[in-house]
Amino acid sequence: MKGTIDYGITYRRERTLNLIGYVDSDYAGCKDTKHSTEGNVFIIAGGLVSWESKCQETVALSIVESEYMAFTCAMAQTL
Repeated sequence: MKGTIDYGITYRRERTLNLIGYVDSDYAGCKDTKHSTEGNVFIIAGGLVSWESKCQETVALSIVESEYMAFTCAMAQTL
């Protein structure tokens, strides 16, 4: 923390506030349990407002399923 005292989040004044979100997951990233890790970030006015990274609770059977579970979790967070 001491080395990052000058870091911060800057928000820009904009006419409209557009929510921008990024979602991703890795398929079976954990070698032991085969669980995937998912993550998402949300940005408004050029600044970060929310982020999350966690191990998925269910083992995905495919890359598409892993991505779909990550997307579903991210959309639930926006509500």
